[in-house]
Amino acid sequence: MAEDDRRKKKKKKKTRRNRGGDDGDEEQPLAIDQGEAEFANTASINADNEPVLVEGDAGDEEGQPVLTLVQEDMGEDAIPAPIVEPDANGGDEQAGFTEDGLAVAMAVDTANEDEYIYSAIEYDPDSKPPLHKNRRFRVYTCLAFVVVISVIVVVVVTIAKSAKGTDTEYEDVLVNGAPSQSPTPSPTTNREASGIREQIEAGVLQRGANWTAIPKDDPRYRALDWILHYDELKLESDDKNLYQRYVLALLAFALDSLAWYNCGEHRKFSNETEFFVEEICEVQVKETGQLETHSVWLTSTDECEWYGVICSGDGVVRGIELMGNDLIGEIPPEISQLRFLQYLALNGNCLYGTLPPELGKMPSLLSLEVHGNGLSGEVPAELYDANKLQMLNLAYQYNYPYGQCQMSNGTFVSTLYERGGVYSTNFNGGLWGKVLDTQVNSWSSMKGLHLTDNSFTGTIAEEIGDLKYLVFLRAQNNMIGGLLPYDLVKLKKLREVYLEKNSIQFDLPPNMETMEDLEVLRVNENEMQGQLPESLYSLHKLKELWLQDTLHCDETGTDCAISSEHGFEGTLSPKIGNLKRLNRLLIQNNPFDGFIPSEIGKCEKLSAFYMHKTNIGGFAPHELCLLRDKELNNEANSGVFYADCRPNNKTDDPFFACDCCSDCCDHTTKVCIADD
Repeated sequence: MAEDDRRKKKKKKKTRRNRGGDDGDEEQPLAIDQGEAEFANTASINADNEPVLVEGDAGDEEGQPVLTLVQEDMGEDAIPAPIVEPDANGGDEQAGFTEDGLAVAMAVDTANEDEYIYSAIEYDPDSKPPLHKNRRFRVYTCLAFVVVISVIVVVVVTIAKSAKGTDTEYEDVLVNGAPSQSPTPSPTTNREASGIREQIEAGVLQRGANWTAIPKDDPRYRALDWILHYDELKLESDDKNLYQRYVLALLAFALDSLAWYNCGEHRKFSNETEFFVEEICEVQVKETGQLETHSVWLTSTDECEWYGVICSGDGVVRGIELMGNDLIGEIPPEISQLRFLQYLALNGNCLYGTLPPELGKMPSLLSLEVHGNGLSGEVPAELYDANKLQMLNLAYQYNYPYGQCQMSNGTFVSTLYERGGVYSTNFNGGLWGKVLDTQVNSWSSMKGLHLTDNSFTGTIAEEIGDLKYLVFLRAQNNMIGGLLPYDLVKLKKLREVYLEKNSIQFDLPPNMETMEDLEVLRVNENEMQGQLPESLYSLHKLKELWLQDTLHCDETGTDCAISSEHGFEGTLSPKIGNLKRLNRLLIQNNPFDGFIPSEIGKCEKLSAFYMHKTNIGGFAPHELCLLRDKELNNEANSGVFYADCRPNNKTDDPFFACDCCSDCCDHTTKVCIADD
């Protein structure tokens, strides 16, 4: 009975929720959409897996409580409980239940056996939806799929990078052997279609060159072949150092790196079937005698480590320094594509041909040094476009006696001939053109202008006075004519003026005192004349004054000879004592006259004084002879103090009486003791 009473009490609590109002307002069963039911109300399950019944707010017509099934939140895996269907006729008793609320078994109509009644599904608290409908399962599955795909992508990319530039077919050949008439065919690789060829053609090759017109033994093609097939770095078309590495490789092929003294021979032979690449070289520093380690050109090392290549911290080539290294050939115009190159020093080699005009396209170039080679031809006007130049050294191209080199194939090259004597038998006259003409002021930052031993013509334009930073002007042994420009005195920083052995005419400019830093003035062997300006004696830093051997030319200007009857004249001023740093005073073969002032004794640094073959008479002052105990002396006791102290015309008294001269000449016969 106790159990029955408990059940009755429990069932009394179960009521239907009064849906309120008339039968027409009763809520109809919810529709089933695509096989899934939507539920307005759900049952709650307690800890014992029993439905929790919640009493409604209002009863039905007979005061019976209305039942509402409310399901507590059980998570996403819970299955909603069925809704208790209300009586369609609005009766107090519902079919299948007694008045006491007990369930009564009912017969099932076979006609309705196939009808799916969702409310008749028995609630199973342990049941779960199919696995593929589980939301958590779907999320985890998607995450796992993404992870797997990511791993696959990483593996594929890694494999692709490791195989970057891998040759599909490779043949062991001697790396960059000596040039031959029949170059070894390049291996077939997948790098042919990598875009490198097109990139270099568009961005590096000059003068409209293209690969279809370039023969395979051309240094440009050989450099491409090395980049594509032999360079172990295997650069791609988008690598930032592709251009500079190609240009450096081109320099190696164009200038015969296999013949270089230092770090050009990259081949190391072991036997007939194998070869190794020599990557390290040692070079002795002349100043210290110490050995320095560098990388060999055309090896797999970074090009910034190659001997003579100077790079900034970001790996960009800023300088090339290959002095005296037996470089042979012509400077390729593609060197201009080293856009950030500031310093190019190729002096003391066997370069021939002309300077490429493309050098003017190098916006960062500060120093160009190619002196001591066998270059020829006109200096291109485009070189003035390199307006940041601070150093231009084109000296010693004419009759340079030390330029003899041997190519890697055994051919000898001499700078005394045009194009090294390999392709021409004409003597090399050096570079020519009017380099110091009016466009010279384009080099507004110029500090050192070196043009010695060439065939330059024209005049020195007044515009040279605009080079306010100029320190060195060396243009001796050329064919420069005209006047020495007066605007030269505007160059306050100028220290050295070497203009000897030209065709410069007339006198020195006045107001030379403004050239307060001038140390060396060489204007000997020109057609100059006139007296020395008083301002010359204000140059307190002057160390060398070369005025000797003035030329006299005929009306045509072609027949010139040294004459003591033409040239500088007048006397030496007592102010010469102001030149206390004067080391060399050379005034021979000029019509100077008068006497030697005693104030010359203040020039205690004087080590060479040539005053012979002039009209200076009298005798040597005691103060001058005292200098013989100082710098005006040498171990041989000769060649330091020349004067006309030999018996004049072999029998007469000397034209200049001197007891302390090291060498004497005959004033009339012009014969010196050293000449006998």
